[in-house]
Amino acid sequence: NIYPLMYKPPYWFYDNIKVSDNSIEKLRENLSEVELIDNHKTTFHMENQEIYPTSFINEQYNMIVEGIVKSVGMFHKSTYTYKFWSQYYEKGDYIAEHNHTPSDISWVHFLDVPKKKCFRFTDTTGNTLVPDEQNSGDIICFPSWVWHETIPTDDARLIVSGNINFTFYA
Repeated sequence: NIYPLMYKPPYWFYDNIKVSDNSIEKLRENLSEVELIDNHKTTFHMENQEIYPTSFINEQYNMIVEGIVKSVGMFHKSTYTYKFWSQYYEKGDYIAEHNHTPSDISWVHFLDVPKKKCFRFTDTTGNTLVPDEQNSGDIICFPSWVWHETIPTDDARLIVSGNINFTFYA
């Protein structure tokens, strides 16, 4: 008997790291000034990460990204760069399917999200997988070539996403 293959993209749960209510409110406030792009508010297109509306949490993401790189066994075998950005979704906002090539590892930190799980992986034939790990504080990682999207949300949703690029392998 031949059974159809179940769609299971490669991804992993990294950790649950809560961000303070003050930081969440500051991010929301800062993102209220950002223009709506592709059906959600994002700092992705801003060039200078040092002056992002998220720059006040740079140090926290330095540690998170270092932890992700260590968790895949590459910390002592490579050098890396990374970029992160914030995204704020209001009711009905979404982002269409996309991937993050040519980066190596992508990640999503669900900061303040509703119960409805809006992030999902998808493939080019319409198969989807909704990760269980989408509670406030959860961080999931995946190869950057994996397609994903956010379906329209029923409530406000705040996340930080990022990409890691390995620049040297020992």
